[in-house]
Amino acid sequence: MRRPAARRAQRAARAMGLLAVAALLGTAACTTAPETTPTTTTGTATPTVTSTSATPAPLVVETVFDHSTLDPTRQYDRSGALLSKALYETLTTYDGADQTKPQAGLAEYTMSPEGKWLTLRLRSGRTFSDGTPVTSDDVVFTLERVKGLRGAAASMLGNVTARKVDDRTLTLTSPDANFALPAMLANPAFGILNSRVVKANGGAIGPGDTADTWLSTHSAGSGPYVLSGADATEVRLTVSPTWTGAQPAFPEVVVRDADPGRQVSDLTSGKADVALDLSPAQADRIAAAATGAGSGSGTSTATPGAVAAAAGTPTPTPGSTSPATSPLSVMAALSSTTAFLMLHRDPTVNAWTANADFAEAVRLGIDRQAVSTAVRDAIPAAGVIPVGIVGSLLAPTGTAPGTETVPPTLPTTTSASAPPTTEPGPDGTTPTPGATATAAPEPVVPQRDLAGARAALARSGYKGQPIPLTFARDLPIQGVPTASVAAIIKTQLASVGITVVPTPLPAAQALERYRAGRDAFSLWSWNPDYTDPENYLAFAPGGLVGQRAGWAVGADADIDTLADAARSSVGDDRPAAYAAWQRALNTSGPFVPLFQPSSHLAHGPRVTELPTNPVWTLDLAGVS
Repeated sequence: MRRPAARRAQRAARAMGLLAVAALLGTAACTTAPETTPTTTTGTATPTVTSTSATPAPLVVETVFDHSTLDPTRQYDRSGALLSKALYETLTTYDGADQTKPQAGLAEYTMSPEGKWLTLRLRSGRTFSDGTPVTSDDVVFTLERVKGLRGAAASMLGNVTARKVDDRTLTLTSPDANFALPAMLANPAFGILNSRVVKANGGAIGPGDTADTWLSTHSAGSGPYVLSGADATEVRLTVSPTWTGAQPAFPEVVVRDADPGRQVSDLTSGKADVALDLSPAQADRIAAAATGAGSGSGTSTATPGAVAAAAGTPTPTPGSTSPATSPLSVMAALSSTTAFLMLHRDPTVNAWTANADFAEAVRLGIDRQAVSTAVRDAIPAAGVIPVGIVGSLLAPTGTAPGTETVPPTLPTTTSASAPPTTEPGPDGTTPTPGATATAAPEPVVPQRDLAGARAALARSGYKGQPIPLTFARDLPIQGVPTASVAAIIKTQLASVGITVVPTPLPAAQALERYRAGRDAFSLWSWNPDYTDPENYLAFAPGGLVGQRAGWAVGADADIDTLADAARSSVGDDRPAAYAAWQRALNTSGPFVPLFQPSSHLAHGPRVTELPTNPVWTLDLAGVS
């Protein structure tokens, strides 16, 4: 299925500029593929599309499922956001390569100068999949339902109130400046629901809402696709009959739950078109197999952070020997994910992780450079905010995707007296790698201090008691197996004198414990809910993640003050405010940022473009 040149150019302009091609192994246009046999689904399942010259077979995308519901308001997971993005429209969105400014989605918007008012005007002609027009009543119901369910999305929305002006106009009001609101509303958790249909199927404002059961097998949105079938291992989407936007290249999409090993197998055998969770080693193997090279030769993995010459335009990595006619393509890009350790502050959960000296021993005993090198295609995390978002300790002013060329040059020294050359200067800019930084108050990436770690451990009184390190065994961090990261942490902390016991759990069980704040020591990652530094205040005392660590407001007055200053900062003041907060977090918080990994995706010959995004991973409707 070939697209006109103008349509292909439009798709390319929308693609995320941060995505770089690690190996361009195929340039075939959208064609047909062998029929796939779907798993049994519930709801109104659609039969497999027969391959013809006019209609392609379903696009098959494989990823690791971490969602527990298809109710967009209740989902807050990577695979859930992927699916909700295809089924529901949000008030704002992001236009491919530009992740710095949210664009109009369902509505045009205007922010008041003081940041307390957001006026939204719904676009005319937008309808839900049943033909019902989208109105302000639907928006108000959706946002009030978010708050009523008191979930993660409600925590993000906070005290924002919605007021209808007329059928197409409404205002959102915040008690304080809230310049992040337009970015926040692009999260698929704020997908606008057909209020009439949802209310008729158990929807309500408050804990009495039971619509999630119905929404697990039906959709009630205005997005490009509708839900035609779903079970625990497969979700099937078909193009909405009322969709009037750019028509998706694939009228039907099948998203399957598959571990990374199966993703590799299915992609190479032709049973899947896209794999979203490859490890660096798996990406290498696919590239090597496609090029016919032996293991360890002929692969072409991009330097993390490298970008294509033109946003969204696949270009071969320099030195690649991949033939243009090969059927598979492997793509890599520095993600916006932060991997971190969490130590619970409540002594009733664990007396040692709640001990300030023990926590300091952990912080000082971790070698972030070694961890990032071991997991490959990653950079050490300087703080919780990753490169690419305003306030990062490595690139404090933020880097618009598509404009950076390589990640910041990072130091390898373990000397705490020699600040790295990428320390932000007083003006908030980042010096050219290799230049001498000015008056750095502390290293950007916290350095390992083995002697200091052992001294802190001695002060704590710890005598070698086993400390379980909990993690989701089947939920990789951008393709990186969590078990391998846990093994590295165990080895590094053993040299400090801490006995770490890796404790893998099934993802569902691990996530439930993590969200309930029941684990003393755990390994997790954070993907941005919206690309603004305010999102990372979830790690502040009383924030969403702070609560999971048993860290309440008032536990650290200095960090509370710095968090408030960051939250209220405006314009050019924001980078310094968020940097100051992160430095304090690195010193005395319950989190240990580890690394910022690359994402590794691969696709078969029927696909030429994967429009990615740090929040919803992939725009299924934009795949071509």
